[in-house]
Amino acid sequence: MKLYTRILHFLLRDLYARIEAERQETALLRNRLSESQNQITAFQESSAMQAAILQKQNQKLQEEVKLLHSQLAAVDQGNQERTQRCEKRLDCLEHYRSETENRMRSDDRTTLELAHRMEILEQITQDQANAFQKQNFKLFDKKSYAQAGEDAIILYACAMLGIPFAKCSYLDLGANKPVEMNNTYLFYQQGARGVLVEANPALIPDLEKTRPGDVVLNRAVTERSGEEILFQVLNLDGLSKIGDISEILAKNPDAQLQQQIAVRTISVNDIIREYFHGTAPVIINLDIEGLELEILESIDFETYRPLFFIIEMIPYSENLVVNQKDWELVDYMQRMDYQEYAFTGINSIFIDDRQYQKIIAEKSGGKLSHAGE
Repeated sequence: MKLYTRILHFLLRDLYARIEAERQETALLRNRLSESQNQITAFQESSAMQAAILQKQNQKLQEEVKLLHSQLAAVDQGNQERTQRCEKRLDCLEHYRSETENRMRSDDRTTLELAHRMEILEQITQDQANAFQKQNFKLFDKKSYAQAGEDAIILYACAMLGIPFAKCSYLDLGANKPVEMNNTYLFYQQGARGVLVEANPALIPDLEKTRPGDVVLNRAVTERSGEEILFQVLNLDGLSKIGDISEILAKNPDAQLQQQIAVRTISVNDIIREYFHGTAPVIINLDIEGLELEILESIDFETYRPLFFIIEMIPYSENLVVNQKDWELVDYMQRMDYQEYAFTGINSIFIDDRQYQKIIAEKSGGKLSHAGE
């Protein structure tokens, strides 16, 4: 019995020892499990924090990328604007270079022609020294180059007003040909000089060759300078024009459109300011095929007052035009204090009433006035 009791005690102690060992091992495992859970929790929290940081960094990067895109777009736009400005400057420089070359060629031609011009001026001086009697002789010993004697009419008026022929500067708008049917060539022969404006580039070489003492501009006369417009070139030189030509083609079966040319524009005010140094020429000849009123309305008459205007007053026709005149042009010129001095059936010649009254008053007082001042 004692032996049995001892064996039972031994077995119980062993069992308690094993149970205690199992408890200790379980506690240890629980501690390790708790530590692992804590580590997992800490890792999750760290991962969440890193994810939030990465999200913020990613958002910041996206904002920086957007900023870079906008900066690049601004740079591209700035480059385009600078490129456009450079192109415009190059165009201006090319224009100035062309104008300079034209002036240099004009100066060279003028220098080569100096002896001839001096002879003309000496002759004019001698004629003017003999005053009105000598001019009368030249009036009856002259040739008219105009379509209907317009140049002879103005030459007579200048003689009566005591204006030297060599001082009759002119601006010929729509010059066309240098001699035939030209209203200013007679004054060129008398030693006067001016500006010839012609939009058709095919007519420019002949003008420059025959009238080397004049400034020749391949421009279209409009209300504003510096624009580009289409010039309609017809087979009939006198009918080429800016704008619609349907009416011309309908009325003139022989007229045909040859080509359309891009031509730069220039205004009358800018021509006078640049090429006449701000002093109006004595004569303006205006033949712009239906745009006469628009051109006249663009002129600053309070600043620039030519003594004479020659203005085409009838539409083109193959037949003789009788009892027709553009009365709207007449009315406008009268509102500007210009009186119609003569009508040739084609062109009207207007004289500035203000200058006329002043010249007559000064002549009556024994003085001689010069027009265009």
